[in-house]
Amino acid sequence: MTDKPKMYCIHCGKEIPAGVRFCPFCGTEQTNVSNMATETTPVETDHRNAPHSDKPDKPNMLTALKLSMRDLFTISKRLDRADFWWLYLDIFIIGVILNLCLSPVLKQMAYSANIIWPVILFLLAIIYALTTIGLFTAEIRRLHDTNRSGHFLWLLLIPIVGSIVVIVLLAQKSNAAGTRFESATPHKPWVKQWWTWVILALVTIVLTITFGYSAQVIADSELSSYNDTTSTSSNSEDSSTSDDTDTDSDSDSTSTDSIDLDDSTIDIADKQSYSLNYSETWSESTFSIDKVTVYQTDGEYSEGSGHDKTSFNGIVKVHMAIDAGRDIDAYPTQATLSTSNGQQVDADMSDSDDFDGELDSGTQTDGNIYFLLPKLDDVSDLTSIRLKWSADYDTDDMDDDDAYKDFDATLQLNQ
Repeated sequence: MTDKPKMYCIHCGKEIPAGVRFCPFCGTEQTNVSNMATETTPVETDHRNAPHSDKPDKPNMLTALKLSMRDLFTISKRLDRADFWWLYLDIFIIGVILNLCLSPVLKQMAYSANIIWPVILFLLAIIYALTTIGLFTAEIRRLHDTNRSGHFLWLLLIPIVGSIVVIVLLAQKSNAAGTRFESATPHKPWVKQWWTWVILALVTIVLTITFGYSAQVIADSELSSYNDTTSTSSNSEDSSTSDDTDTDSDSDSTSTDSIDLDDSTIDIADKQSYSLNYSETWSESTFSIDKVTVYQTDGEYSEGSGHDKTSFNGIVKVHMAIDAGRDIDAYPTQATLSTSNGQQVDADMSDSDDFDGELDSGTQTDGNIYFLLPKLDDVSDLTSIRLKWSADYDTDDMDDDDAYKDFDATLQLNQ
């Protein structure tokens, strides 16, 4: 027995007898439906060959991405299942790469006043905006292809369950009745329409502001953690500093000692102290270094946990004094240290003294900066060190080239 031919209403999507002019359920006139499915149940069709698509026969990551950029602001179309999930893979990979780039940019923005970092952040936000808009409109077209309205995306507002339901809907087979969502008029390329550029600009600006706020949150969080730990380390270093200053010679050697770092006692096998006379003046403010102490630990120690865990068996302590001649922001406790034996490390902020940051005019402050060396066979291995740190001050003069300073000091450790 042969079933009577059937088709689907272009408005409500319900199954109706083939050849009828008006839908018996919603009353919509049926026009241009000669190519609609005539099975009793909807079947998945190859929309790559259908009139609504001019895509190649075999979807892949590249063709899906090109199709997404072409229909970036188009929702009155359909998108078949293969193209959608290839696009989803594209955006996932792009997102991973962007996140890897975004993290260091946010850290640089938090601690640097260089204009290049906000510019890079804005460029990254443009890519984020393109992928965000592209995925959103693609989801709507994919729902259309399953004969469902894009309003189903409101389900994403329901925590956990809503996301699961939307994923299931996006994975459904194509439904020929979804042609009711297609527009009969040709679409003007989005690059030639002013309102699409306005939306893209607004999304980019919002993302840039959001990322900028995240950078400030990162800075505040690290500063808060830094301040919580320095009170303990500063007290413990008072006794260590007094021990070091007992000798005024250019170099001295002592064994069997210990220092406290991050609430841990570090046994010292050997140490060497050097008296220096480094001084540099910038913007009426003077930075001076009068002492460097090199420690070799008694065995290998570790600090941090997980991916942040590092091992060390050498410590370099630099004593610096700052005389601020004007309101400045100075960050020597975020300095980078390079050694004569080929190592480069960042300052250990959690153990260094809290003596930098925002300094008012007339402020005189000093403290110790600690650097943890992964390898140190002997304290005499270090014959010189190189320190790099930054400072700046606020100004409304855009032509003031002196507002930002990168310090670069090479210190000879004479025996």
